[in-house]
Amino acid sequence: MKFIVFMSILTAAGTSYGQAVYEFLNLDVSARDAALAGSVMARSDDPSDFYYNPALSVEAKNRAVTFGYLKHVLDINAGYVFSTFQLPSVGYFGAGIGYINYGSFPATDQLGNQYGTFTAGDAMMTLNYSNYLGTNFSYGFNLKAIYSTISSYSSSAVAFDAGLYYNFPQDLLGIGFTVVNVGRQITSYAGVTESLPFDVRFGISKQLEHLPLVLNVAIRRLGQPNLSLTDRLRSFVIGGEFLLSKNFHLMIGYDNLAHQQMGIGLTSGIEGLSFGAGIKFYGYTIDYAFSSWGKLGGLNRINLSTSF
Repeated sequence: MKFIVFMSILTAAGTSYGQAVYEFLNLDVSARDAALAGSVMARSDDPSDFYYNPALSVEAKNRAVTFGYLKHVLDINAGYVFSTFQLPSVGYFGAGIGYINYGSFPATDQLGNQYGTFTAGDAMMTLNYSNYLGTNFSYGFNLKAIYSTISSYSSSAVAFDAGLYYNFPQDLLGIGFTVVNVGRQITSYAGVTESLPFDVRFGISKQLEHLPLVLNVAIRRLGQPNLSLTDRLRSFVIGGEFLLSKNFHLMIGYDNLAHQQMGIGLTSGIEGLSFGAGIKFYGYTIDYAFSSWGKLGGLNRINLSTSF
């Protein structure tokens, strides 16, 4: 039963992008971005934001690091560490590592007799570079090394992301564009090479002039050739960040496709909805997020960030 739920979770994580390996790459890597439903593509306030748009690390004027922990449903856990820094006259850099442990499962033979247990997990490492093309206009690249294991079987891959970011500081507006997970498997589970969760995404961020609110909107699945324009437009995520003070903010987000595809039965609840809060004190920032997966459960995340 647990393995069935495990496979359902993997399917739910990648439902928005079709069937592909390494669907864990579509999970959010920080509490703040998860609370905003992964909508942050054109504004950076977190050291991990270059994972969503590689061009955003130009905003990392100081060296910064964030440590994240994800409590998934069942006994699934994940952890992330991301850091950004600048080298004068060279550019802006980022690095990140992450893992997800799916726990242990009973191993059975063809007759259903249990003879032990096995484990499963995924890991990735990301290296980032970004720089300016012009005033307020930046580009960036991510290089990912990916590894996955189930029992005694394993698989590995390399992937590449590219992004653009245009900032309009006078209008408190940002525009981002990314192409993610361009790559291929190096080794596969069953000797058959599968496609990675390739995607093209576009996002806008706007800070309202007379309200302490930043709105983020992004559209995903733009790179899926078999989808209609309507289906692509339905794949939107939206997030709102309330800047209540210099040291305290609240976040809320909504993933429309997750809401549609995680709903069970004829009624829908809060599938795809997320929310969180962040507080700053003595040079540290703590962010918490909860993301609803409906009947499957909810995801809890916490991050600790600081400059060094």
